[in-house]
Amino acid sequence: MSTAARRLPRARRIRSGLTYANLTSTLALILALATGGAYAASSLAPRSVGERQLRPGAVTPDKIRRSAVTAPKIAALAVKKGKLAAGSVGPSNLADAATTTSKLAIASVITEKIAPEAVTGDKLNEKTLGQVPSADVANRAAFAEAADPAAFAHIDQAGNIDSPSSRAIAAIHTPETGVHCLSVAGFNPRGAQVTPQFNGVSTTTAFVRIGGAALCPAPEVEIQTWSGGSKVEAPFFFVAYR
Repeated sequence: MSTAARRLPRARRIRSGLTYANLTSTLALILALATGGAYAASSLAPRSVGERQLRPGAVTPDKIRRSAVTAPKIAALAVKKGKLAAGSVGPSNLADAATTTSKLAIASVITEKIAPEAVTGDKLNEKTLGQVPSADVANRAAFAEAADPAAFAHIDQAGNIDSPSSRAIAAIHTPETGVHCLSVAGFNPRGAQVTPQFNGVSTTTAFVRIGGAALCPAPEVEIQTWSGGSKVEAPFFFVAYR
């Protein structure tokens, strides 16, 4: 500064140094300090702040207005399994018919997940069910078999099979008088019944024994017919049970 300038009064020196540029910049600085940057933010041009202007981690959950993130704002496939909070998706959040067969993981539906009485008869594949060891229906089935047995026969006086009145009898032989050994086709009988045929002359009785005897070894069925205390040849009816 020259000697002449130093001799000027102080106020006059300040006024002589003021310009439009430094006055404007000083006023802008004062406004920025006074408003904490609010003026600068409000003066930003529309769409002037984009992704590149944001620092990493600048947009935190507490900076997002409630309900600001709506479905159209979420990119496709953006919400993955790891992004869901535990228990955030409940039954009320699922759309009707949203959980389809293809959405279920293998072995995800276990016994504990099935409500009582949820699986009804029309949902069962009967071919996958094993035989019921003991049930009331099995008892009824036994009565049904008695009405239509799997194997039965009418044996005539000579010890021959009456084919039209017989079913599933493979063979018969007579090892001695009054003793007949029957072989059943398709299964080994667990039970049998024999009834002598009434001939109108004498009283005849009949006995049946499932195989194992010397005359009719297993799995044959032994039939004996008696009259007057002796074994006799007599016609009879026979039924075998599984």
